[in-house]
Amino acid sequence: MEGGVIHFSYGHFIQIPRFERLYQNPEFELDHTEAHTGVIGNADLKPEKTVSGEIGLQQQLSEDVLLDVTAYFRDIRDLAGTSAEDIEIFSIRDRYSKISNSDFGLVRGVVLALSKRFVGGYSASVDYTYQVAKASNSDPEAARNARAGGALPEIQMTHMDWDQTHTVNSTFSYAGSAWGFSVIGQYGSGMPYTPRRSKDITALLTNSQKKPYFLNVDARAYKDFNFGPTKLTLFLKVYNIFDRLNEINVYDDTGRAGFSLQQRTAESSNPVQTVNSVGEWFTNTTHYSEPRRIELGFVYSF
Repeated sequence: MEGGVIHFSYGHFIQIPRFERLYQNPEFELDHTEAHTGVIGNADLKPEKTVSGEIGLQQQLSEDVLLDVTAYFRDIRDLAGTSAEDIEIFSIRDRYSKISNSDFGLVRGVVLALSKRFVGGYSASVDYTYQVAKASNSDPEAARNARAGGALPEIQMTHMDWDQTHTVNSTFSYAGSAWGFSVIGQYGSGMPYTPRRSKDITALLTNSQKKPYFLNVDARAYKDFNFGPTKLTLFLKVYNIFDRLNEINVYDDTGRAGFSLQQRTAESSNPVQTVNSVGEWFTNTTHYSEPRRIELGFVYSF
């Protein structure tokens, strides 16, 4: 195909487990006040294995415009987890969990990318990713925590905590003889979260709901001033131009960052509010992304 390239890759990869999983609680210090006394590391963990493959097409649409379409998959095995049965301490009838290679995952996706190389003083690009990432557990201790809370561990693959179905990135850059600017935009559909449950239907609810979408736009501009053999460059960087507070963490009963049904219950009880109001108590700044930030500076070259 004239102006086109087909690319393909396939490979088997192994990765050493995180050392904290190998040596977690090496002294076997257990809290015997609880039925599930804790989690112990496993120095005999096997390496995590990933089978990765992709196939794609790069097609030149014009002298400076390129289209790239790529489909990929990641088959991940021997992930660290605690899905195995608890180990019982027979002398006191307590139980503890041990890290094992019990979890697995599968990631599949398609990427469409359109780019214009730097010609005529500007360049631009936009890419879209559709991805589905599922695993038996997102957290290595998820199965143990479920058993400790009186629930059943997962018996099916669910969306990973970082699974973002739709992602769009775009850039635009312009550079003149003495000034220029660039803009970067990002959009992402909501990450999954687990809604609050009132009975044990874990397999149906784990990461079954989506948080609000993510949107962010950054920009940078500069201006050069020449003074003989030296140059002064003034620059301006603006992060999150539209000052959007993206909801990166949410309450599990409402799916929103700024409101919980617990707040309504607390307000109805007419509590004594001395230092903080009920509304302030339920306002958590870590639930939101960073607000607008502006940086102004200069670079002097000689």
